[in-house]
Amino acid sequence: MPVRLIATDIDGTLLNRQGVIPPENVSAIRDAQKAGITVAVASGRFPENVHLLLEDYGLRCPVIGENGGNIVDEQLRPIQRRLMNGDAARQVQAVLEKNGADYFIFGSHAICTSSASVPHHSELVYGQRITAMGFSYYHGTEAARAFVREGVHKFYVCNNVPLALIRERLRGIDGILITQSGPGNIEIMPEGVDKGRGIQDFAERMGIGLEEVMALGDEENDIPMLAIAGYGVAMGNGSEKTKAAARYVTDTNQNGGFAKAVRRYALQEG
Repeated sequence: MPVRLIATDIDGTLLNRQGVIPPENVSAIRDAQKAGITVAVASGRFPENVHLLLEDYGLRCPVIGENGGNIVDEQLRPIQRRLMNGDAARQVQAVLEKNGADYFIFGSHAICTSSASVPHHSELVYGQRITAMGFSYYHGTEAARAFVREGVHKFYVCNNVPLALIRERLRGIDGILITQSGPGNIEIMPEGVDKGRGIQDFAERMGIGLEEVMALGDEENDIPMLAIAGYGVAMGNGSEKTKAAARYVTDTNQNGGFAKAVRRYALQEG
């Protein structure tokens, strides 16, 4: 089947090790869009963050953000948003606080950090550019407790404490899904929310079958989308678990693996 939708992860996939989108990846996205293929970014990052990153390279794409829980079009207009059950969110927060974990809470157009000394990277990188878009940052334990009452898209747990211990102590909470976007974090999602579900929801809205979807990723939180896509492509630098879940494996993010896969499977250039 021809590819009509490309859904790509960012970190470890679209970006190289220097945190840059290489020119060959930018060209591959533009050529795919010119060919009538929709290119969406499926990321653990929130939509405004992804939008500004792409804007710096002259790109516009829909965003399947926060591991599928917050979907917007290329103009940041909302398509779909899924929130964590309030009781589950409070239980998660209690476990994190009891165990001294630093964490971020993602909400609607806002992030709250549990510690004022651990700002979110987007606040440092984009500063006034992102707050000018109506995005807000809050800091500290009391702010985090108030933030949970407003509605949670996801928790992101930093590695200042043993992550295996945190995973174990979260395991008995109903209404959540635990994943990770790298070995140094845990991401806690509403139950039923993952990149696979996000891509499925977006593809259905676009009238695209899953057999016409190409998904690219490198980590645990990418596995659900690699497993359901007709063209599930793991990066050469990806985890062994991720490679095992994919139908294809491309080159590494340092060697243009994203662009090579797009040109081979989506653009069918050989």
